[in-house]
Amino acid sequence: MAPEFNAIIALGLTLIGLLLTFRRDARAENQALRADTQALRAEFRADNQRLRAEVSAGLADVRKDVQALTERVSRLEGIIEGLFARRGAPDRHDDAA
Repeated sequence: MAPEFNAIIALGLTLIGLLLTFRRDARAENQALRADTQALRAEFRADNQRLRAEVSAGLADVRKDVQALTERVSRLEGIIEGLFARRGAPDRHDDAA
């Protein structure tokens, strides 16, 4: 009975050793994955901030362009109103007095 007992104990110790080795390897891989995840998060945040800055700059340019277009359209409206005012009422300056 002693040889069977020794074999069972040896097999049990071998299995325990394998389980501990697998557990250690799994922890190491988990830590490596966490480090990779943190690096990716940092990279994502940096990219996100860069994109926000680019979008803000782009929006500022769009606002300037819209403001310039607004001024140009206002000038055109003034010209058109001036042309129609002269054609429709040539003696309009007399009404103001």
